[in-house]
Amino acid sequence: MKPKHLSYALLFLALMTYLWMTCSFMPFPADFEDSYIMHRYAQNGVDGFMFEWNRDSAPVQGTTGIAWVTLVTLVARLTRFNVIAVNSYTGLIFALLTLLVVYAATLRNFNRNNRWVAVCALIPIISSPYFTRTSANGLETSITLFFVALSIYLLRFCRGSFKEAIGLGLFSGFTALIRPDLPLFPISLFVIAFALNSEGNTLRIRNGLALLMGALVTGVLSLFLAKIATGTALPLSASLKFALSDLLLGRLPLSQYNFILGSQLGFLSYLLPLILLALIPMIALDLQESKKYLPVYGACAVYFAYLCSVLPIMDVAYRFQLPLLIGLSFAIVHFFDLIVKAGVPARRAHILIFSIGLLLAIGNTTLLFAGKREAQMLRVDHTDFADIGKELGTIDGISIASPEAGKLAAYSGKKFFDTLGLNDFFVANNRNKPDYPVLLENYLRNDFGMPDVYVRKSDTGDSRYTFLEILPDFKTLYVCNSAANADRIGKVVCVARSGSHVNAIVANLAASGVEIDTKQ
Repeated sequence: MKPKHLSYALLFLALMTYLWMTCSFMPFPADFEDSYIMHRYAQNGVDGFMFEWNRDSAPVQGTTGIAWVTLVTLVARLTRFNVIAVNSYTGLIFALLTLLVVYAATLRNFNRNNRWVAVCALIPIISSPYFTRTSANGLETSITLFFVALSIYLLRFCRGSFKEAIGLGLFSGFTALIRPDLPLFPISLFVIAFALNSEGNTLRIRNGLALLMGALVTGVLSLFLAKIATGTALPLSASLKFALSDLLLGRLPLSQYNFILGSQLGFLSYLLPLILLALIPMIALDLQESKKYLPVYGACAVYFAYLCSVLPIMDVAYRFQLPLLIGLSFAIVHFFDLIVKAGVPARRAHILIFSIGLLLAIGNTTLLFAGKREAQMLRVDHTDFADIGKELGTIDGISIASPEAGKLAAYSGKKFFDTLGLNDFFVANNRNKPDYPVLLENYLRNDFGMPDVYVRKSDTGDSRYTFLEILPDFKTLYVCNSAANADRIGKVVCVARSGSHVNAIVANLAASGVEIDTKQ
């Protein structure tokens, strides 16, 4: 077999290995609690209620950027497939495209015509349990990583031209439609590249300003389009993150700082082998020989600094940290340059770089199996809420309130009040106000409507905004299951005393072990 054909065979084998790992080690199609938030938006869009969390209500931008919601909805409409399947397979396709773009970027930008090394650059990504999970989580992560990889591929156009700077700036700004914070990566990437490739400070300043102006124009336009389409320029989940000022001024509890730091350092330690692979050739090689890699490393550093400062909610942080994995995967190519520079014969150099990639993959094995167990747990998590959703879905005209807005909301198909605020504009914008309980009750009475059913986990955390019990008149408005019953089934379930469906709701919920005495 010719070397060229062998390299294509290796690429095909790498992609097939990735597909096998994703479908074998991670639940597929996407069946996670958070996935069902996306499924609900997509299904409503397919049924003609685009960007609407509750049908026949104002559109809203929930937990993800509008590009992914729009794409999944359009594909589901065209194919008439189930939205869960469309969401999952679309994510899988973009993950494959990400790998192909990384492969192409290696050949175009870093090591021309060396397809063997380009395949080796894919190994840290393919073997990553975090990357395999994003392919099956039904969220926007796959398309985000695709645009991160595409940004690195577009480095080949950072040659110092004014038109190139404008064009890349326009591209960077439009990525805000994918995720509002995504432009930070391509902007920092291209700014560093133009600073290195432009001749003279005048050209550097001109190209940098052109890039920033292009990004600003299309970024503002993207947010404006999102505002027109959904009524909100940013996803409501952004308003739930702690303010940067709170973080910097020390207003958060010490435990929160420890949580943030521990999570970031944990992921940093996971990336440490790739960081070392990048640092060694940077130290050993001349700056000119490492120049083409500096924009990627610089963009990763800027993005990591951003993550440390504005992402205190870290329970799904790997989704946000994965752009660093894409960028640092090119460290393998950089290390190969060092091996060749040291005079190692080509055949041995290829074997050595493949061995390094293989060691990284073996190091991921434990995390991969641990990730599989965690993913399986997440898949069955909230199954009891799905059962309640199915039971409540048979009752016409009711509304539900809960901080668990995934399977319960999707399976019920009912008007749903998300007490957490991920999908409700009022909660997202008012929950931190001191008089929020009074404002919330007025909102429910006069605008949304008092929910007929309220469901939460019995051990839910922050009562300041996840509990409907903060309503001043909650005890007169709702009757709930006993504390003993709540502990036994793991849920607090309440029904509105004055609701017209009380008896039907109580009867349906009895199948899930919910015991409510409406006479108390």
